[in-house]
Amino acid sequence: MQNRPFQIITIDDDSRFKERPLFEELVELYGEDNVIWQETPEEGLDYINANLTKRTVVILDYDFGTKKANGLTWLKPLQEKSSLIYIILYTSHEIDIIDRKELKDCVNNHLMALVDKTDGYERAIQEVEKAINSMNNRVDCILEEWILRHEFFTREKPYMKDENGDLLSMNDVLNNIRQDTDLGRKMSSNIISTAISLLQKDIDKLDTKITTKNE
Repeated sequence: MQNRPFQIITIDDDSRFKERPLFEELVELYGEDNVIWQETPEEGLDYINANLTKRTVVILDYDFGTKKANGLTWLKPLQEKSSLIYIILYTSHEIDIIDRKELKDCVNNHLMALVDKTDGYERAIQEVEKAINSMNNRVDCILEEWILRHEFFTREKPYMKDENGDLLSMNDVLNNIRQDTDLGRKMSSNIISTAISLLQKDIDKLDTKITTKNE
């Protein structure tokens, strides 16, 4: 089964960002159609919102030249779009300079990686590769992909009932997965439990065959 298309969105106010080694290397590795540069967080957020059907890795700059907002300020709005978005904060600031509360909010809002620009763009490339591998193997991402393979009108039909007996469509389930709700986490957990159970049955069958053959 081929993985759903993904996109790497870089959000950085450097007007020459497309000429930087990081952007050029990303384009060479993943293709220019899959690597997008947005100059402002607002533009980046709008683009992500319009393209949620693609798996998304975001490389987010920390310093946008204003004291009112930085990359961490935009972390929560990005994650509110979907908890399945993989965000890499890209900063030239030392970690101990960043406000302690901001770092705490980072953890709480599922920041996936923090990359120091002084480590070189190669480090960011490595984190992007890790992000893509992670998204290809996460149960919630795979569940999201399975839902999106259905036609939209099918996803709008009643699909299941929740614990309160309310009918949910596939799109309702998808929103729960993206918002990391109790229901979304429970569905992912149930899938893992089912997979483990099936694997255990296969192991038991194999053990039985081996035992029978040896007797």
